[in-house]
Amino acid sequence: MSVELVDTHAHLDGAEYADDLAQVVDRAGEAGVRTIVCAGQDQSTSLATMALAERFSAIAPAVGVHPHLAKDAGDLRWLEELLANPRVVAAGEMGLDYHYDFSPRDRQREVFARQLELAGRRGLPSIVHCREAYDDVIAMLRERPSPRAPVVVHCFTASYDVGVRLAESCDAFLGIGGAVTFKKVIELHDAARRLPLDRLVLETDCPYMTPAPHRGKRNEPAYVSLICKALAGLRATTPEAIAQATSENARRLFPRLAGSAQRR
Repeated sequence: MSVELVDTHAHLDGAEYADDLAQVVDRAGEAGVRTIVCAGQDQSTSLATMALAERFSAIAPAVGVHPHLAKDAGDLRWLEELLANPRVVAAGEMGLDYHYDFSPRDRQREVFARQLELAGRRGLPSIVHCREAYDDVIAMLRERPSPRAPVVVHCFTASYDVGVRLAESCDAFLGIGGAVTFKKVIELHDAARRLPLDRLVLETDCPYMTPAPHRGKRNEPAYVSLICKALAGLRATTPEAIAQATSENARRLFPRLAGSAQRR
């Protein structure tokens, strides 16, 4: 594919990539994926993501606290310090997860609100995780201190109506990932067809959410090309058109990506 792709959400800091990370990044480049936004989930993974960005020019770091780990987030002074680093492109992964409730919901909301505040103070985008918590996420995004700071709800798998609420009332981008390649996700297919293209970005959420035909195996950024093709099929257009539009959207979502590209 001649048009460059952006993986707007990945986790490359884990043991899944310990043996072949350089090859994973190389394969991404060969597939047209020139930029990979890697999101931290707590202090240690955020620091690890920062270190990866030092090693690989394709990796752009985001730092934050996943809702699963909100109970152990502390006072977030460490996050405030990391967000001051000019290489950081976003705050996150943050948000709410009412499916597993690994952290108490009130603590999830508290940590989410604090991260939105810190991101807004820096004018940084927020990467938002939402599972079975759309009403609360939408309410908190509407009330965020800096509504002009971009936000993306990653791993979007909900209905068209929910997507429209997020796009229109929260000015949110929506991350389309491997689930869009699955056969039985009728509601997501409908949303992916009809939602405004200028609100969609592509992601892998690797090592999770592996797209077909590789389900059951480790995911990696190169597979953004498969997600791009699936979305193009749903929207009756070309993969090149989807790649161009979603990559432009990613640069609007993460303004610092433009500066990162110039430094390469």
